Amino acid sequence: MRYVLVILSAAAPASAMVLGLGVGGGFGMPVGDYAELVGASAVVDGRAIICLTPNLSLTAGVGYRVKHDPKDFEGADVASYDVIPILLGANYRFDYLPCMPYVGGGAAAAVSKATVPAATGPGDYKATRLGAFAEGGMEYYLAENFGFDLRGRFIATLGGDAVTYNDAPVEADNYMAFDALVGLFFYP
Repeated sequence: MRYVLVILSAAAPASAMVLGLGVGGGFGMPVGDYAELVGASAVVDGRAIICLTPNLSLTAGVGYRVKHDPKDFEGADVASYDVIPILLGANYRFDYLPCMPYVGGGAAAAVSKATVPAATGPGDYKATRLGAFAEGGMEYYLAENFGFDLRGRFIATLGGDAVTYNDAPVEADNYMAFDALVGLFFYP
């Protein structure tokens, strides 16, 4: 039996495609325009992994980050700021059991929303931006099909829709963030 890894690894026969699941959480630090607004925040994510070969896999993931009581935005105090990163990519892993390093990347979308309280001009700022992500990490197997994953990730949007306030355009800016995550993976 050969070990198959990806963003969140597992074990399987080398000839079979394997589906894996993973969850993770950690710390995110926005950079650029969003660093001025949000600052550091907690990040959670979930992933599905399809191992195509023992070393190559496709990944799909969705995450969530929220920051309550963020900084001033467009002259208004913001009650909360949410970002939902959606990722679709591929990973390549290197065979060094039980610890296996990997690198990967792919397409990303960042769906964001800032809620402004009624006292300062009620409404929601919304934006959806497309871009890319790159990541690298190390998986450690605790059992044949279960273990934990340490990874770093950078997400950068390449432009996209203008930020809207109550469905009216405000400005266009990019979303970029570094994330440090710890997760668990399982291949049923």
